[in-house]
Amino acid sequence: MNYAAIAVTMIAFLGGSTLNAQEWTDDQLEVWNTVENLWQKWKVGDFDNAMSNVHADYLGWNNTSPMPMSKEKWEKGMKEDGEYISDQYYDIEPARILVYKNVAVVHYYYSYSYTYNKGEKKQISGKGKWTEFLVMEKNLWMLIGDFTYSEPKK
Repeated sequence: MNYAAIAVTMIAFLGGSTLNAQEWTDDQLEVWNTVENLWQKWKVGDFDNAMSNVHADYLGWNNTSPMPMSKEKWEKGMKEDGEYISDQYYDIEPARILVYKNVAVVHYYYSYSYTYNKGEKKQISGKGKWTEFLVMEKNLWMLIGDFTYSEPKK
């Protein structure tokens, strides 16, 4: 058995699969750009501008919340925590994006790190998977729901 030939074949196959996964349509790229812009707005503390991309009927659920939360509750928490956060880093990578008419579903991986400066200063980091649901209204992709999974801390 020629292990070198098998290895070359596997690398070629897997490399080709990765390339295909990165070929996005214009609609998918537009949706992903919306996701990236929203993350950037949160990072720089532009909460009002970020929330303008969140639908009034938003309902989202993260792994630290016992129940899904409304736009108002999410915004309040982000503004309160935002006062104590510095030295932020994040990375997001798309996994799959579905665009169907005026609806989009985005699955992606994320990682983050920041310093929390309330009380005892501490470094917080994490990573996981995120799914967002967007709806097109007035030529703007609006976040209407999401679900976050964070990998357990080790």
